[in-house]
Amino acid sequence: MMKAVLFCLAMCAFAAPSVQAQMTWTDKGFFNVTGGIQTGSHTLATNTGFDIYEEPATVNTTQDISGGAFFDLSAGYKVRGNVALGVGYSWTSSSADAALSASIPSPRLFDQPRGVTASATDLNHSENAFHIMAVYMVPVTDKIDVGISAGPTVFQLTQDLPAALNITEPGPTVTGIDRTEIKKTTIGVNLGLDLTYLVTRKIGVGGLARYTWGSADLDGANDKLTVGGFQIGGGVRIRF
Repeated sequence: MMKAVLFCLAMCAFAAPSVQAQMTWTDKGFFNVTGGIQTGSHTLATNTGFDIYEEPATVNTTQDISGGAFFDLSAGYKVRGNVALGVGYSWTSSSADAALSASIPSPRLFDQPRGVTASATDLNHSENAFHIMAVYMVPVTDKIDVGISAGPTVFQLTQDLPAALNITEPGPTVTGIDRTEIKKTTIGVNLGLDLTYLVTRKIGVGGLARYTWGSADLDGANDKLTVGGFQIGGGVRIRF
């Protein structure tokens, strides 16, 4: 899907100069409000530990972090010709269960760990993304234009992870799972295409297709967690 999106955006970028030769974007700026869906699934595997019975216990978890609904605000101002500089903010959130396997020391025998499995439910994941964009506006008609955008994105990530286990004996039996909230900030990229149809001279509706990407190191994670994804949605478009 990512390759298809990048190909379509590249074709629009190549076509932009010939279209721009025919029409010039006459507005000074834009303000967009968009809602939609962020797709994509990323696997997060962790290896953490805690102490119990004066020995270390280890906890391994695996969870699939999927996309969810997103909300986006963006605005831009013309700097020259059909080129505008813009900023945007988007938010998305989802929750997932994590499969858990642990090695628990014995309360009676030293260095005799026992295996146990459990599931941690409703681990929250959210992304606040702040976009900086260079936007090339392509007027198609006097009512339709296309904005091709690219630039860096700052992701503020919040992720729930399982931590210590509450254990009862004999067993061991997992009676509860503590969780910790991890926050990370990382820098990625955004690449987008926004189509607008003006119902009046200054107000219209539009659709957004955008790909955002970044990665973050989380404490205890086996690999970096990929953030962002392919976003598609629609909403209100304002020109000024």
